[in-house]
Amino acid sequence: MRSIFFLILTANLIFFVQHYFFAAKPGNELPGKGLNEREELPNNLFLLSEQSELNMVSNKQASKKVQQKTNPAAQEVRDDKVPLCTMVGPYEQLLHAEYAVEKLAALGADVHVVPLEIKAGESFWVFLNPEVSEREALNRLYELQKKNIESHIISKGELTNGISFGRFSNYEDAEALVRSVRSNGYDAQIKIMPKTIHETWVVVNEGFAEKIDSSVWEELLRKEKALEKRQNYCLGVASQ
Repeated sequence: MRSIFFLILTANLIFFVQHYFFAAKPGNELPGKGLNEREELPNNLFLLSEQSELNMVSNKQASKKVQQKTNPAAQEVRDDKVPLCTMVGPYEQLLHAEYAVEKLAALGADVHVVPLEIKAGESFWVFLNPEVSEREALNRLYELQKKNIESHIISKGELTNGISFGRFSNYEDAEALVRSVRSNGYDAQIKIMPKTIHETWVVVNEGFAEKIDSSVWEELLRKEKALEKRQNYCLGVASQ
């Protein structure tokens, strides 16, 4: 009986040791291994969500670099200061502008007179091409006047010895006259001319107008009804 007892006890011990220490196979994963799986990943591997975020950051940085290379002007803010002059005008007579220059110069201003040619639209010139001589032009003028067509000889310019029928501010009026002249057998033409206005202004260079008292400006502006005081770019004023 004692030997049987020890035999059974030994068998139980062998079963216990085999069950608890040798039951786990090499290919099986230990419990809890999946929880620490992220910590065991190599340093150069990322989860898909992490890789997507990294790609977005990388694309933004690359886009910023491209914009800086293709648009260098965006990195530089220009701070060019263009000088402004003070202008008074327009004067109807040059003599009045010169009086104003003398007054402002006596107060220490750097001042001068500037004639301006300002574009004010277009005019339409109806004409006949020039004749070969002044005598031929007179003969053509005589023919036209006999037909009661108002006209005169052009005495200077590129159309010298041509015949002018007048200038019009409206193209339709010029075109109507052309049709009327052509109906009488003359090849009238239309020339588009720039319409300009000539004005005279007194210009005070930058830094001097502020030193002149406001009462002086008020006195100058009262001299003529149409005078005004304003600021404009100093460079290229005469070419406006």
